Amino acid sequence: MRTAFLVSFLLGAALLPAQDREFGTAVKTTLTQVRAEPDSFRNVKVEFTVQFASLGKIANPFFTKFTPSEYANFYTWADEQPIWQEKPYQDVFGMLFLAKTHPKLETLYSLRLYQRIKVTGVVRNTFQNTPWIEVTEFEVVPGQLDTAVLTHLFRGEKLMDQRAWQRAIAELSLAPGEGVPPAALGAAHRNLGICLLRMGEPQAAIGYLESAANIAKHQDLEVENLLAQAKNEPELALDRTVDARNLKDSERPMWEAFDGDKGRRPTKAPAGNTIGTTKRSG
Repeated sequence: MRTAFLVSFLLGAALLPAQDREFGTAVKTTLTQVRAEPDSFRNVKVEFTVQFASLGKIANPFFTKFTPSEYANFYTWADEQPIWQEKPYQDVFGMLFLAKTHPKLETLYSLRLYQRIKVTGVVRNTFQNTPWIEVTEFEVVPGQLDTAVLTHLFRGEKLMDQRAWQRAIAELSLAPGEGVPPAALGAAHRNLGICLLRMGEPQAAIGYLESAANIAKHQDLEVENLLAQAKNEPELALDRTVDARNLKDSERPMWEAFDGDKGRRPTKAPAGNTIGTTKRSG
């Protein structure tokens, strides 16, 4: 439904003169969606939230209005990017341009790493399937990531890769806090829910998964499926293949207290059943 509405809106916008499209109501979207379908947003006024990375210095590889003498260029991540993982962290977007005559130029120059800003702009050009966006307005919005939160999320997911669920919970529990942006908070709660499910604690998992579902406005299919499993078939999520030789007593799954026949339990986790993450750089 949301996709059909957006397509209808963009088709209608395409029929308007360029000036009307620029001064009308902005399309509320995400940077991820604009990057995925740049031609659909060409000459459309858009609004999305990003995380500031740095000022840039993009050369002008083809004829556009964005000359370094007249425009300041800056790099960002989409607000929804999980930048505690290496691949999303490296996927920084640098085609945002603010006129040097803009009254908020000094504010742009003073932005801090990871600071969140709501951007309004117009996709002026597309080149090699990349949108070139003129920023017409921006404002700082509350909440931002920091090195500590990124580290906890990164370490937590690495421990999940190793199926060290108890240690992952200890790490991930340190990530949520005041000012943590919704995307990171939702990821922390989703991962805490997964860990608790794997350990055989579905009631505790449901609380975290419901929080993650609410943060995602029930648009995250993975979270919705996990929540349904926690409520209806939690036994299917138990991780019975953890290598017990590598666990401390406090980290052993709760079902071991009721399982006397440990000799029959596999001691090696099957390949391919991991929760993916990669090393974060920077």
